[in-house]
Amino acid sequence: MRKIKCLILIAIVTCLDFSCVRAQCSDEEIETLKKEASKIKITYEHLGVIKENNVEVHNKFLVVTSNIYDDFYIHLSPFATEDFIEEDDSLKINLTTGTWHYQVFSSKCGIKISDIEVNLPRFNIYSLDPLCEGIDDEEFPLCGKYYKYDVDYETFEKKVTSYRLQNNLDNQEKKQEDESILNKVLSFISEYKIFLLITLGVILLIISIILITSKDKKRKILK
Repeated sequence: MRKIKCLILIAIVTCLDFSCVRAQCSDEEIETLKKEASKIKITYEHLGVIKENNVEVHNKFLVVTSNIYDDFYIHLSPFATEDFIEEDDSLKINLTTGTWHYQVFSSKCGIKISDIEVNLPRFNIYSLDPLCEGIDDEEFPLCGKYYKYDVDYETFEKKVTSYRLQNNLDNQEKKQEDESILNKVLSFISEYKIFLLITLGVILLIISIILITSKDKKRKILK
């Protein structure tokens, strides 16, 4: 039902100049509506790597709008409102990186109450590069999940390699890898120590028998 009303409202917005429409509400009512509009909450979640037409896409977000006053209808610029999915008293839509405007209209007053600007960050494809492994993205933003500047791969590679050398990260990773292997060995010994002791005992017993047998043979030969 909300979707149908939204479409009707958009048709009105398209056909009329709202600057010429006289509000059917008092100043006090409009101020109240503005306060309600300030309560609108818009959150977004990065959708990760998704495939569209067999091509990997990294710049998609699920954007959720909640706390929408009953009198309000949302027009998303430049998309049409019919792309919204109404669910659990909220509006959901998949959007790409960029700046979007959530224009909030009052059906009673016939005017735009608010324009909420939403900036969706640009996903940093370099954050998936193996060179960024083990790097704190807060200290080195070029390896962060989002990065707004354009950097070619050659520049990225030089900067990351330099950062890794300056912070001795490769040696640290080698040390951590060695410690991990040692911890695994110690963990294995601790878990199977009884079995290992029995195995070691059996091996020592076999060696002792072989040595004793060998000595007996030598004695017999000497006699």
